[in-house]
Amino acid sequence: MKELRPGGDVPGFQPEPGKWDWEADAGQRSVLQGAIKRGVNITEAFSNSPPYWMTISGSVTGAEDGGNNLREDQYDAFADYLTEVVKHYRDTWGITFRTLDPLNEPSANWWKKGNQQEGNHFSTEKQAEIIKKTAASLQSKGLDGTVISAADDNSIDETLFNFSLYDQDTIDAVQQMNTHSYNGSKMEELRVMADKFGKKLWMSEYGTGGSEPHNHEDMTSVQELADRIMYDLKIMQPSAWVYWQAVEDEGASNNWGFIHANFNGDEQYEMTKQYYGMAQFTKFIRPGAVIIPTDKGRTLAAYDAKAQRLVLVIRNELSAENKAFDLTGWQYAKTTSAQVYQTSPDRNMEKLEDIPVYANGIEVPTADNSITTVVLEGVMPSVE
Repeated sequence: MKELRPGGDVPGFQPEPGKWDWEADAGQRSVLQGAIKRGVNITEAFSNSPPYWMTISGSVTGAEDGGNNLREDQYDAFADYLTEVVKHYRDTWGITFRTLDPLNEPSANWWKKGNQQEGNHFSTEKQAEIIKKTAASLQSKGLDGTVISAADDNSIDETLFNFSLYDQDTIDAVQQMNTHSYNGSKMEELRVMADKFGKKLWMSEYGTGGSEPHNHEDMTSVQELADRIMYDLKIMQPSAWVYWQAVEDEGASNNWGFIHANFNGDEQYEMTKQYYGMAQFTKFIRPGAVIIPTDKGRTLAAYDAKAQRLVLVIRNELSAENKAFDLTGWQYAKTTSAQVYQTSPDRNMEKLEDIPVYANGIEVPTADNSITTVVLEGVMPSVE
């Protein structure tokens, strides 16, 4: 059997029945604790696979045929395992996960024994079973600060399909609908379903490596990332948009991730162009901001009412040009200029010269193959 890829071998907390190893996964725990120390206030736990000894194949990489791999007599044990980990994090390390998802891309048929990454297929029926059992286990242990999220499917359409088949008890057990957006097109339909069920909706995983050979300056991955963020936030309208894995293995020789580090060997790392592409969004569109409509398909607009800040992120994969924006629906009597930041083949979220704000709007200079962010402070929507 192949070895799991570097970064894909996640240590479990129960290496065998009845034995707990709470020193496992110390690296990821350290990153989590560091993130909380720096201001992170929402955390989620999810599982790639049950421990190997609970599986049919005896492997965390999946079943021989890519089918269900959790043994029929282990559903209660797996739910207990997940909630015991959540409980230990709360009681020992003071970390309360807001949500717990027992699944990760459960509808996928590529979780087969011998893969290089952990994974586990669950049919729709089995997804419902583990969701309900995990929710019940949380309640039985008094873990009322943690609720269930599901199902973290690879495709938006798969998430929609499975929720359409869940029974009412399963729907009631899920407080947050999670989907990945690697595939699928039914973004609006999923948003409507989440509204109908009264559930919070997250885009809980996406990552991209572009189309170029291994190159830390690759812009194709930046453009793919920006395109996905814009479409998801405009149409699906999740309350969170989460990137898969910020740090990737330099030895993998691809363009995934924001930072490349040697997972085996000397401790060193390099920032990639994708890091700055992501920062064009995250540095300026902060929690509490609301995505607002725009008639420009390659522009994302967000407004923070408390900060009175309007942010425009402009994606331009073509030639440089000035782009005009009509701001007649906004009040900004005291605002005479706007800040501009840009990532391009030659720039890494570089601050450019401020641009003037005119009575009817702004004109933004964009570079070839770039992401440009415009920040207007002290603006408010006009009141008729």
